[in-house]
Amino acid sequence: MNQKEIFLLIGQKGSGKSFIGSIFDKHFGIRFVRVEDWAKKIKQERAVDNEAYLKQVFQEIEKGIRDCLNQTDKLVFESTGLTEHFDRMLLSLRKDFRVTTIGINADSNLCLDRVKSRDQTIHINISDDQVNMINEKVRSRNFQPDLSIFNQNKSEFEIVKELESIFRMDTKQNEIVKPNR
Repeated sequence: MNQKEIFLLIGQKGSGKSFIGSIFDKHFGIRFVRVEDWAKKIKQERAVDNEAYLKQVFQEIEKGIRDCLNQTDKLVFESTGLTEHFDRMLLSLRKDFRVTTIGINADSNLCLDRVKSRDQTIHINISDDQVNMINEKVRSRNFQPDLSIFNQNKSEFEIVKELESIFRMDTKQNEIVKPNR
């Protein structure tokens, strides 16, 4: 197996995956890849739950992640972790790279509030009903990540400290090298 490493943030829309991804980049020097940018480019007029669109999105994400790993040894990206297309992508990436999944959780009402107040130019714009529907599917899927963070209004400092403690724990258990500061 390749020693290149992927940290995959999985959780509801509005749980803080992008925020935490940016912390990986800023504080640990692990590149945060905004895969939603790729999804936005290929969306066209299709619905966010269009099967052909979802298949294409996850194929594009996997290709993009593999391309990025030609230039770096570690990266982080995010997903809601839904659909069989996600599952296929994750399985394929795990064959070739060290993948650590990190569940990002937050209260459902807080997630919706965050989605309503975030910069819509960098996210796929969807209705409150779509957010609630997607987030309910994420909760009911109950994906079992390798690690978890409960992001209920934590500060950047608190998230950094939590990630540092997670990496120390993982270093002992899974031989993950703690990122350089």
